[in-house]
Amino acid sequence: MEIVPFQRGFAGQAAALLAETHTPSGAGASAGGWDVADVGVARRLVARWQGSGPAVAAVRDGVVVGFMAATLPTLPGDQSARVRLHQHACAGPDRRMTYRRLYAALSGRLARVGAFQHSLAVSAHDQDTLACFFELGFGVDQIRGFRPVPRPGTPAREARGIRLRTARADDLPQMLDLSVELTRFHARPPMLRPALDDLRAIRNGFLAAFDDDRQVLLVAEEQGRLLGLMQAHPDGSHLGAARIGLAVVAASSRSAGVGTALLSGVGAWAAGRGFDLYGAEWSSANLVSDAFWRGRGMVPALFKLSRLIDSRVAWADAGFDHRHLLPESFETGGPPGAQPPAPKTERSRPPP
Repeated sequence: MEIVPFQRGFAGQAAALLAETHTPSGAGASAGGWDVADVGVARRLVARWQGSGPAVAAVRDGVVVGFMAATLPTLPGDQSARVRLHQHACAGPDRRMTYRRLYAALSGRLARVGAFQHSLAVSAHDQDTLACFFELGFGVDQIRGFRPVPRPGTPAREARGIRLRTARADDLPQMLDLSVELTRFHARPPMLRPALDDLRAIRNGFLAAFDDDRQVLLVAEEQGRLLGLMQAHPDGSHLGAARIGLAVVAASSRSAGVGTALLSGVGAWAAGRGFDLYGAEWSSANLVSDAFWRGRGMVPALFKLSRLIDSRVAWADAGFDHRHLLPESFETGGPPGAQPPAPKTERSRPPP
């Protein structure tokens, strides 16, 4: 088996491998429902990322038995690189070793361009692949779960004194306050995420939701005060499912049934739209969210794993140049006609 740069001629085999992995006959036998199980969808998704970022393939006797690609950061200062569900797959009896060698090749390319935080999406039912990446230093960051929608006609659950209704434009100030409270809550332990609020983007998202009849934006109100909100829309990658986006309950109103009432309202909306499932994504380290979603019947279907690399490796390895490669360089190792970067001298390195 050889690990080689991903070539355009591999696309058809990679799409078939991806679809096989996510159907009942493949390695992810219980992962049915992901759109990548359809070979036509898989082919389009492979074509979408091909050539746009670093990608490698495992080839045995001329046959692609595995591949892995990554999406590079686009914002200045962002050090994260993502491997989405449709950007990796492996087959064969030795998937563990194949994945290990693929990541060994890809991770070096990512570090060389300054991407030191790696995330990777894996089906929650693919225990072999999960174990493989745990052994490579990854941990569970985000969890995506689903539950069946209630039977049509099931009334939404109510909380005493709380009114559920569709959000309006005049709710925006209170909705933004709830969003800020949520991001600041995420900065608390054990989550410890920076509270970086882009209020303009959040506001624009709310405004778009008001005019989009494909999604729902519910608020819980008590005497004119918003206690929580929940947004849902069709899931873009899981067939027949609705996905809950932003969901927040004010800290002063937790354990009063507000979140359960909002979830019930979203479930009724999903049932009325003909969805079979509805789900949410939450941080594994968020003890409140994890207890809430699992306690309301959300069964994990996808894990987003994360690995943070010590960026000091940049001066420990003279080959890391931190320059984002041009798309055409991912197969050649550099832009056409470019000379490889000169190695750093000992004098150019910071002292240990």
